Amino acid sequence: MAENEKLECLKKLQDVLREKYKLEQQVETLPRELRREEAVLRNVEKEFSDLQALAAETADEVKSLSIRYEDAFQTRTGYEKQMEFLNTQREYEALSKQLEDARANEETLLKQRNSKTKESEKLKKELVEKEEAVAAQRAKVEEEKSKVDSELEGIQDKINALDAECLTVKGTVISDELYEKFSNIVKKKNGEGVVPVHGQVCMGCDRVLPMQFVIDLRLHQEHNEIDYCPYCSRIIWYEQLDPETEKSYIFEQLESKGTSESKASSSSGEAQQDSDSYDESMGEGFEDF
Repeated sequence: MAENEKLECLKKLQDVLREKYKLEQQVETLPRELRREEAVLRNVEKEFSDLQALAAETADEVKSLSIRYEDAFQTRTGYEKQMEFLNTQREYEALSKQLEDARANEETLLKQRNSKTKESEKLKKELVEKEEAVAAQRAKVEEEKSKVDSELEGIQDKINALDAECLTVKGTVISDELYEKFSNIVKKKNGEGVVPVHGQVCMGCDRVLPMQFVIDLRLHQEHNEIDYCPYCSRIIWYEQLDPETEKSYIFEQLESKGTSESKASSSSGEAQQDSDSYDESMGEGFEDF
């Protein structure tokens, strides 16, 4: 069988494209740790911001309680001074009640102020600790970002080199249209864009092909033409096996073994109904490039 120049070129391209797409997956997954650290930083910064607001609010309450306590203190001492100038029992009893209330109010405000002051001091310490945590997390993010940027730069250099290699391999043998189409197939089919046919079976999707289709495939292959599997859309090529091995990939043999239920019918009608039918985004299927 004459060598199919396009087919051999596509096989080489597949190896290069497979490596390229692996690197592109790394580009997508590599920043994952960075994104996690950035999410931690956002949470810590929010906690710090919330803590700042609470600390400011608590400090304002301390100021308010201090003013109210000072007023209560002045009120109480004023009543005590007035006690020295009372003339009647009635005046004494009335002022005593006011003094008692003033003392109770002063004591309550003092306890509230002292409690709120302790809370404020505690929040100030927590703010210092949280600010240090924010600074540490920011440094961690910057370190991870620098690491990721460096690795991504190295990966991108490799991808660029593989792109150049692809152009060299395709040369003038593979048209730009076929190259783009084949690149899509390789990417969507997990690195398997061109697969052999054994007997009547596509080794990409394990589906049984019509005998006449296989005959045409072999003929096209000899004339440097390209065919696609009607079921999985991969580019296919007929691989000659020894006669005994090939028998196990012929429809009649498969059917006699009861495997026809797990493999699609070879009729073109079922090929159109199959959920894994040819993807139009990857090409028209049986065009000759």
